[in-house]
Amino acid sequence: MCEVRVDARPRLHLGLLSLHEGAFRKNGGIGFAIEGPVAEIEICESSRLVIRDDRPLPMATSEQDILGEILEQFALDHGMARRGAIHISGGMRTHVGMGSATAIRLGAMEALALLNQTHISTERLIAASGRGGTSGIGINTYFNGGLVCDLGRPSDGGPYMPSSRTMPTRLPLALPIVQMPPWPILLCVPRSIVPKTQQEEIAFFERTTPLPATASFEAAYIALFEIYAAVAERNYHAFCRGVTLMQETAWKRAERAEYGKTLHVLSMKLLDAGADCVGMSSLGPMLFCFADPSRITAIAERAEALGCDVYRTSPANAGRSVAKADA
Repeated sequence: MCEVRVDARPRLHLGLLSLHEGAFRKNGGIGFAIEGPVAEIEICESSRLVIRDDRPLPMATSEQDILGEILEQFALDHGMARRGAIHISGGMRTHVGMGSATAIRLGAMEALALLNQTHISTERLIAASGRGGTSGIGINTYFNGGLVCDLGRPSDGGPYMPSSRTMPTRLPLALPIVQMPPWPILLCVPRSIVPKTQQEEIAFFERTTPLPATASFEAAYIALFEIYAAVAERNYHAFCRGVTLMQETAWKRAERAEYGKTLHVLSMKLLDAGADCVGMSSLGPMLFCFADPSRITAIAERAEALGCDVYRTSPANAGRSVAKADA
């Protein structure tokens, strides 16, 4: 039996907010945690650091190597004597929009610290992970769940880049986390669409940013006055309106356009099947649907017929769960 297990939840990222030239604050975003599919991260003591990803669609070997290097440096920086064999399982998908990179990295680091009985504060753990340079959604939902709206960080004049290529000098400023109502969610991952690689994501940022200032103003208004306010007031219809409006912002339109007509047609068919709103998480290609519970089964069947891997889930108002063998 392994000594520590961390179950990390995925998140849905609805969009970045401030991506124009001359912005006082850059990036920012809005998104929320969901119950599953989770990544199960277990660690057993070992003479050396080993990572094994046994998910049906695991990380690439190069990505596992990078994670191993980060964990080894983390252990050295914090004087950890024990190393571990880390086993990753569960249904959380990689490179589809679930936030797996942040969730798995933080989960593995936290598991290693617990194995060594080393207390690391949340702030230091996030800083050591190198995540949160572009968006503060995943680093907050990992620990706390709920809906997160972050206001980015002061602009440094540098180019806009994805989190995989941004080393944060300070954490994004997040508004108070709001608990999500238990509205049913359907996740739809189209099997016919190849997810973007990290290099393709970097290239997308380079050719798409900066955006016009008006695009940032529109996205920030929708995030705050539509989505954030709707969740705080438990207004489902206003929330769905906000999700739909966010799909029409300049940044999200550009993200969705990466997949051409295929993704648009799929979105329209999910709406025709009874979804109240359909959005794409991060750079996709995963779509998420909100709908009345009485229609979820029919929408799921339609999505499967359209060639999607389908996951039923709901919002999560708690962060990762941790279990220790001696607990």
